[in-house]
Amino acid sequence: MYNFISGLYDNTATLRNPELDALAEIWRERRKGLVESGEYQEFNKKLEREWAIETGIIERLYTWDRGVTEVLIEQGIEATLITHRGGMPRHQAETVAAIIQSQENVVEGLFSFVKNEQPLTEHYIRQLHAEFTTHQDAIMAQTADGQWMEVSLLKGQYKKHPNNPLRKDGSLHSYCPPEHVQQEMQHLVSWFDGLEKKREKPEVLSAFLHHRFTQIHPFQDGNGRVARALASIVFLKHGLFPLVIRDSERTEYIDALEGADGGNLKSLCDLFARNQKKSILAAFSIEQSVQQARHARTVLNSGLQLLKNRFKAETGRMDEVFNMAERLRVKTNEQLDLIVQEYQKEFAEISLPDAMQYNIYSLSDGNRSEKRDYFRSQITTIAAKHGYFANLNKHCGWASLAIKSLNHFQFVVAFHGLGPVHRGIMAASSFTLFRIPREGDPEKTDVIGLHRASPDFFQFNYVEPMESVERRFDEWLDSSLAIGLAEWQKAVSQELGT
Repeated sequence: MYNFISGLYDNTATLRNPELDALAEIWRERRKGLVESGEYQEFNKKLEREWAIETGIIERLYTWDRGVTEVLIEQGIEATLITHRGGMPRHQAETVAAIIQSQENVVEGLFSFVKNEQPLTEHYIRQLHAEFTTHQDAIMAQTADGQWMEVSLLKGQYKKHPNNPLRKDGSLHSYCPPEHVQQEMQHLVSWFDGLEKKREKPEVLSAFLHHRFTQIHPFQDGNGRVARALASIVFLKHGLFPLVIRDSERTEYIDALEGADGGNLKSLCDLFARNQKKSILAAFSIEQSVQQARHARTVLNSGLQLLKNRFKAETGRMDEVFNMAERLRVKTNEQLDLIVQEYQKEFAEISLPDAMQYNIYSLSDGNRSEKRDYFRSQITTIAAKHGYFANLNKHCGWASLAIKSLNHFQFVVAFHGLGPVHRGIMAASSFTLFRIPREGDPEKTDVIGLHRASPDFFQFNYVEPMESVERRFDEWLDSSLAIGLAEWQKAVSQELGT
């Protein structure tokens, strides 16, 4: 049975993402100086291409590996490239290129829609669907007796027949019956308008709009593409970026939508927020090249003294993030000290006679210490694996938990700048390593087995309140510790042959 859509509950605080809120505020301050630059326009163009490509891959309109996508993002949507790189026959590649081009036209149109401050209406949503399906004339539909047949696609029109899919377990997933679609869409547009007027956060508003639209599934086909376009509109209205759901995130995306079907919108909000964070951090990376390209005379004419005054004030504000990093380092060290106090005696008690004494201990050094760069090589390597530039020039601190048993293991949390230029944004990374005696000089050690201790790094900045940063950090640190110590336990098991 179809469950009619509902509005968003009043208590949405748990759905909001303070990290995105703070990062978005920094971005909106910075983007004013970038929007007219060729580098920023090229960045946006590539993001639009990626959106156009990935939104069709998610729906399995076509499929290939990520390498093909990256070539098309860089060089443009060309049938020749699709044939050469994707291994498609020429006629099929031309059809796919036309579909992607239609999708690229749609995302370009989203910017115009937002710029003109148009209200979201049913008419506009139907128009989006018609544009998406410009080069899609038919779909495969299943009859009541289970037979598949090709039927004409209604472009820009609500469905005339049910489109309820079968789940893997054989049960039927019920979308809105055709006779109730228009009423449900009216409710959706009305609720969305109300939430906009209440200034709901973009990650919550976009997730709500996307999910409720997919609950209705008003069109024969193309509902997912339209849903992601609607979610993108929300972010564009807030000065952010189109929502790109990549094929690598497809399972997580579908799971989050199913969770929302059960009343939990949090996972979808978090996924959308995380994708926006990636886009913002990528945009920051072009800022330095844009600044360098500006002509000195233009900078002087803008008022050098005013810029100096603003720089002084803004730099002081941005440097607050260094104090935040130090607080997090101390917090980490205190947490590691508690573990040491709890287990140090037990490690000592199981040390074998006439053998190396087992031990567990913690170490930590802040930015002003001579040992601040002790893990420089490991920090930069782990940052590269996460896909960002670790800046150790302005600030670097770390805290470590070491275990000497059958091996010499270390779990490390490091704090450092994010990006080649200090913009008040920092990162914490966690990793594990093992130390072995250096050949020919057993008093010294070499590092082996360097691994990330978290699937993602921790980002924080001078805008987000410290209490919010600490709440997020506590959860991230707990997860990193569990992953890191599991690496130690695995190594012990291998040493013992169990």
